[in-house]
Amino acid sequence: MSLIAAALHIRIDEWLGGMPALLLLAIGVPLMLWGADRLVSGSVSLARRLGVSTVIIGLTVVSAGTSAPELVVNLISATGGNPGLGFGNVVGSNIANIGLVVGIGAMIMPMRVHSRIIRSELPWLTGISIGAILLVLIPIGRVNGDDGGRLQFGFSTIEGIALSVAFLVLTYLWYRACKSPVSDPISREVEDVTKDAGDQSLPGAIAIFLIGLACLLIGGKFTEVGAVRIASALGLSNAVIGMTVVAVATSLPELTTTVVAARRGHADLAIGNIVGSNIFNILLVLGVTSTIAPIPLPPHGLQDLFAMLAMTLLLWRMCVTDRLIVLRREGGILLALYVIYIAWGLIREVA
Repeated sequence: MSLIAAALHIRIDEWLGGMPALLLLAIGVPLMLWGADRLVSGSVSLARRLGVSTVIIGLTVVSAGTSAPELVVNLISATGGNPGLGFGNVVGSNIANIGLVVGIGAMIMPMRVHSRIIRSELPWLTGISIGAILLVLIPIGRVNGDDGGRLQFGFSTIEGIALSVAFLVLTYLWYRACKSPVSDPISREVEDVTKDAGDQSLPGAIAIFLIGLACLLIGGKFTEVGAVRIASALGLSNAVIGMTVVAVATSLPELTTTVVAARRGHADLAIGNIVGSNIFNILLVLGVTSTIAPIPLPPHGLQDLFAMLAMTLLLWRMCVTDRLIVLRREGGILLALYVIYIAWGLIREVA
């Protein structure tokens, strides 16, 4: 199966080889984002048709849908032999979700967090981020063979399986916690935002879901090839391109969802989408990707993981203060920190 996948990747890469890298991104990113939007719409409609509670839809279906671009890009990168791009995409997307997405959302409208569910999920995200750092410190082999060379750190196949199992366990716990009717603010906000999705018939919802998935796969391949070619042309590593260009591109669904939710005063849904998406990125996206192919730790990868943890702790601090609100100035701080992080990442790469 791996030989078939490798051969398919080679044929597709050869076919896309004649297209400019920027054109590949210009086609791939919008197609991927449109596919993610269709995937979310179809998934929400399917969930509502199957009687899934609105809280579960908000915590899982919407967050999983907005994390779909990261998952697709990582799967394509893993099977295409570009694991550094996948690492940068996950870590960079999580940092962008907090610094860029929450920062812009709070600057548009201060976001007050009423939901006890969201406040309880922030410690989960923090613990999962710490767990990812601990896992990456376990050696996965040696660079120059079994008998010598320096130790290689990263996420092994076994660790990928552990992350994937943790995702399934957490999803089950969410389901158990929200199985009975919950009078939480996020439930009402999800109901308001997704009420039109339930009007689709079951065959229509399945068709929209499949169309979205196809567009995601095609757009993800275009994006991966374009990003790798840009990295080669600029002399940058795939990990850096993953943390910058690809991470911002795959975070656009979260940005769109958060901006719309913030403008409607749905702060709980906005923050919940970010928290859920970041959890999914670590457990599901990173877990499935490293299960397929081990992900070695890039040269500055540990610093990036600590930056991700620092942004998570900062968001948690903002959401559990007495005010329970992310103010405009705090949104500005998050956005400024994200810009500094991107600049620092580019400077250390070329230094």
